[in-house]
Amino acid sequence: MSIAAIVARPIREPVPGAPRQPGDRVVVVAVADSTVDPGHIGKVGRVDYLEYSCGSGQTFPGDPMIGVVFDGGGREEFWPEELDSKGE
Repeated sequence: MSIAAIVARPIREPVPGAPRQPGDRVVVVAVADSTVDPGHIGKVGRVDYLEYSCGSGQTFPGDPMIGVVFDGGGREEFWPEELDSKGE
């Protein structure tokens, strides 16, 4: 298990000033680097958590890693700029 996985603290409550909130519906519009499969572009899901402590350079509150659970299964983490709002 990586050190990042040990210290990760997902937040599942609203965070004032965050670009997305747990429960928000989102669509993947881009992938910023090779750590995420570009096949996720266009997938729709729900924000499950915000993560500020896994060591990827996040800043509070405006630049978290955002955990998304996809409709139909699966999950992945994204940067705010990789997601857009998706209405119900």
